[in-house]
Amino acid sequence: MSINLIKKPNSLFGFFYRHWISIVLLVILATLIRQNFIINTFPVDIHDQQTVLAENIAINQKLKQDNLQLQLELDAKSDQKLEILESMARQKFGLIKAGEKYYQISISDQD
Repeated sequence: MSINLIKKPNSLFGFFYRHWISIVLLVILATLIRQNFIINTFPVDIHDQQTVLAENIAINQKLKQDNLQLQLELDAKSDQKLEILESMARQKFGLIKAGEKYYQISISDQD
């Protein structure tokens, strides 16, 4: 008498045993779809972020132009102040720039 001692797995466990990788991949796919499209509202968020980015780029360009204009105004005022300071230094203290030659002309009154 031959007794078969090997038990057959039940049909539900056998299905999972044969197709375990497919089931795992389906669970991962369902999780990713839920995360991207339901929780994160994927296409709408991308459009919103692009809109915000475009607005920030426009604001940054405007600020750069304003900064450039202010820098030019500051440079012009600094140049005027330096010219005034230079002329005062020449008149009061007789200072000259490097590379300049100083000539003093004296006019005498001879009658």
